[in-house]
Amino acid sequence: MIAAIYRPIVLAAAAAWLSSAAFAAQRVAPESPIPWQVDKHPFAAKRANEAFSGFACGTSGICVLAVDEGRQGAFMRINGERLVYVGEPFEFDGVEKELDAESAAVDGGYFYVAGSHAAKRQTCCDNSDSRRVYRLTTDENGHIGTMAHSERLWDAMRGLPELASYAVPGDCRCDKAPGRNRIDIEGMAAANGRLLFALRAPNVEGNGYIVSVDARALFEGGDLRPSLATVPLGANKGFRDLAIADGVALALVGPSDAESSADYSIVELRGLTTGVAVQPKELATLDLQNAPLGKKGAPIKPEALALLELNPRRYRLLVLSDGGEDGAPLVFNIPRRP
Repeated sequence: MIAAIYRPIVLAAAAAWLSSAAFAAQRVAPESPIPWQVDKHPFAAKRANEAFSGFACGTSGICVLAVDEGRQGAFMRINGERLVYVGEPFEFDGVEKELDAESAAVDGGYFYVAGSHAAKRQTCCDNSDSRRVYRLTTDENGHIGTMAHSERLWDAMRGLPELASYAVPGDCRCDKAPGRNRIDIEGMAAANGRLLFALRAPNVEGNGYIVSVDARALFEGGDLRPSLATVPLGANKGFRDLAIADGVALALVGPSDAESSADYSIVELRGLTTGVAVQPKELATLDLQNAPLGKKGAPIKPEALALLELNPRRYRLLVLSDGGEDGAPLVFNIPRRP
């Protein structure tokens, strides 16, 4: 284990890399504007099939799906260009109303799903259900083997000076600072025994944040050894998801709040998984011009990222979106840079 990953990683450099002509990111359209097919499945929450928010696959071929409506999740498999469910949707133990699940990760035989840890977006009222991280095991038929949850991440974030003023319960007053800029976890990945949580908010002076903790300690007790990476993203931008590709973290970046109109892009975060200074590099902007719209005619909002293939020239990524029917799965070929 590399001890440096436990120390706060702070980047003071301006986000000039985003606009540098030398690293100008190209716009990349999906392989096909027609989404992959997804088997229909009856979630208890009415809008769950339009609220895919996290997706991660293990070496066994089983993937875990997080949805931000209700208190259920599901297991799936990729079958060609189709997503098929494995077993029935499962309930997250102990959730009274809504987990607001926003992210998923896989590490070895464990599947992880995390709530947003955020106040309710429309009212800024508290949602204690969302301040949970789950660790699951399953068999090849999608039957839950074990399910554990932890509520320690919230206190760990409150203990980080940069996040302390944003890790506050919702007080139902969106007009008070930090208001809608409170903590909001949207992405997660696992690497080197650590869980990495990527925040959509806050964005502070153009910086986004990734919190990491010891994965085993989060559920079994002991020192979480929390650390914080501060990454220049630009104004009004935040993380939407994380994925690990050949030891390198890839981030899906989009608007940091509902009022912003920032593009969605893929950013490579070299150094994040190895404990050295993070070197962010924007690889591509997702061209969604011909992407399907949601049921009400609104643009889809990319929320989940999964690696399908990689070679020296490209990352082939599956992107699922909130607002699109059954996640509107689209595939993007993202160029790699030296």
